[in-house]
Amino acid sequence: MHPKKKKKNKNKKRTAAYRRSEKMAMFLKRGTIFFVIVIIASAGVLGLKIFAQQFSLKEIMISGNYHLAREDILGEMKVSKGESLISLQFEDVEESLKQNPWIKKVAMRKQYPGTLILRIEEVVPKALLRIKKRLYLLDAEGSVIERIEGETIPFLPVINNISRKNRKGISEALKLVDALSGKKGIIDRESVEIGLESYGLTVNMDGEFIKVGYGRYAEKFERWMELEPEIRKRGVPIKYVDLRFKDSVIIKPLQKSKGEKTS
Repeated sequence: MHPKKKKKNKNKKRTAAYRRSEKMAMFLKRGTIFFVIVIIASAGVLGLKIFAQQFSLKEIMISGNYHLAREDILGEMKVSKGESLISLQFEDVEESLKQNPWIKKVAMRKQYPGTLILRIEEVVPKALLRIKKRLYLLDAEGSVIERIEGETIPFLPVINNISRKNRKGISEALKLVDALSGKKGIIDRESVEIGLESYGLTVNMDGEFIKVGYGRYAEKFERWMELEPEIRKRGVPIKYVDLRFKDSVIIKPLQKSKGEKTS
């Protein structure tokens, strides 16, 4: 074989061997980089888990709840201890809690490392709605808070048999409740029942029937409360009082039955 041809073959072999070793080195280099990346990623995930555990929810502090039990609120929250406090979304918690008709507003604050603080603002019951012997607790907007089960003594003014669909009637009745609230001589009554007739609202206070009509409720009852002591002093039996007319208080005496002696 010619010497030049032998030399050429040796050079080819050397080149092929060099290329194989270069490919191997590149493969090892890439493998090492990949391995390092995997280690770093695993360490990062592990670190995040350890970090998250340090800020997991351990305690839930609740205040402002007077009608709702703590257990009821925790059940509505759909949040469990051990969850990440960092990733906890206030909007989700508030949306869950507001499904309860007793809850009006919610204020929340995270106190790291592991405490969630809630301040609950409950709705204020304004009246009872009686429909077919069933009692419902109403808020200031006329929304039903809950149905009252079993026999109970009315502890708020009672709105009698006004359909929940009659928004105007319920709204006017609640305005009348507001007008009566805090008025001396009325708040001490054992029974206050509000009804609705074709001519407007009525009030029965401890058996005293008053035709109220619509509007100017506070003004109407101020006039009546000024006159009532004198009427009671005279001992005049009253069938009803009519406050529907402006600047007037009409008193309808109770008609005596035949044969009844006048005292």
